[in-house]
Amino acid sequence: MTAHTTDVAIVGGSTAGLRAAEAVVRHAPELSVTVISDEPHLPYELPPLSKTALDDRLDVDALVYPFAGSLRDRGVDFRLNTRAQSLDTKSNTVLLPDGTLSYRALVIATGCEAIVPPLFAGRFHVHALRRFEDATALRAAVADPGASVAIVGAGFIGGEFASTLVKAKRTVSLIDLAAKPLGRFGDQVADAYAALHRDAGVGLFLGSGVVDVVERNGRRSVVLDDGTRVPADVIVVGVGVRPSVDWLRSSGLTFDNGILADATLRAADNVFVAGDVVRWPNARFGTTMRIEHWTSAAEQGRAAGANAVRLISGSKGENFANVPYFWSDQHGVRIQFAGCLTGDEEIVESRTADGRLFLYHRGESVAGVLAFERRAEFVKLRALLRRELSLRTASEFIPSVRSNSGA
Repeated sequence: MTAHTTDVAIVGGSTAGLRAAEAVVRHAPELSVTVISDEPHLPYELPPLSKTALDDRLDVDALVYPFAGSLRDRGVDFRLNTRAQSLDTKSNTVLLPDGTLSYRALVIATGCEAIVPPLFAGRFHVHALRRFEDATALRAAVADPGASVAIVGAGFIGGEFASTLVKAKRTVSLIDLAAKPLGRFGDQVADAYAALHRDAGVGLFLGSGVVDVVERNGRRSVVLDDGTRVPADVIVVGVGVRPSVDWLRSSGLTFDNGILADATLRAADNVFVAGDVVRWPNARFGTTMRIEHWTSAAEQGRAAGANAVRLISGSKGENFANVPYFWSDQHGVRIQFAGCLTGDEEIVESRTADGRLFLYHRGESVAGVLAFERRAEFVKLRALLRRELSLRTASEFIPSVRSNSGA
């Protein structure tokens, strides 16, 4: 067993971890930085995994963030193919397969892992899409134009891959227990989202769960709880994710749908958390939240890295607050959301020839905005949401508004 030391240890080699390393190098280039990643590649972009057309080559070298190589050239030690095994917050030590790594500050950015229901676990041609290797295996599985694909889970990742498949003229079905996909955004959004897929040729099976997988004459189907059989030579599971925290169970950190941290993203002495795995109080919306979006991971990574530097220098950490944001491209339509919803908002909707836009508000206070296209208006509203935004001010940017039922 070998003992290593570093100024800043970062566990997790995706977007949040990379941005944390970048922040440390930018603010304190004299500090040593070690990034622990269980992936074989330098950090790379994840969104293209579900968006890249089937007839386009998926090249991990092209997806690697260019500045990842620059950071390595500047001395950042990327320990690839290495999985952290445990954390001792009392001795400031991470246990690795080949020894220990002692740190002055630690950033945890281990993200989430896909949930695969027992019904699908271990079956041939069942795929979850989280990493580059997942994407290459899935693309190989659907290379046969005659293969039918059933996507279980009609969320954004499932919807994006359905869009990619139908564009390549594959037979694809979206299955979801919810009768209204994206229902947390309101019935109007759910209906628009379902229509987007239906009009593009995706088979929709909503409000039903998969209860069995059957094979006959070399072809496979999934059986729904109403008896319907859906062709499923290839199954893509997109029913959700869970924070990757098993290695931390003996660490003494506090868990509640992620790792609990304070407003500076600090979870314990000398320990910060960033990305999908952190749950923290977001002062912009006055609530504690965990966010599974690329933009927030990047922003939190930078903030956690900067606060790690401040800790080492003896300075006070800065609070992190943001406006959660995501985008998704499906069937040639960009869907974007910014804000924070609790479920009790009213909706103001605008329809134009350029798309649909939805404002979510409680009284006069706007909590979020979602748009199908309407890109210029969305950009303005997203910027305004950085501060308290009144419905009157927001409505000035939106023609043809009308109120609808709550979200």
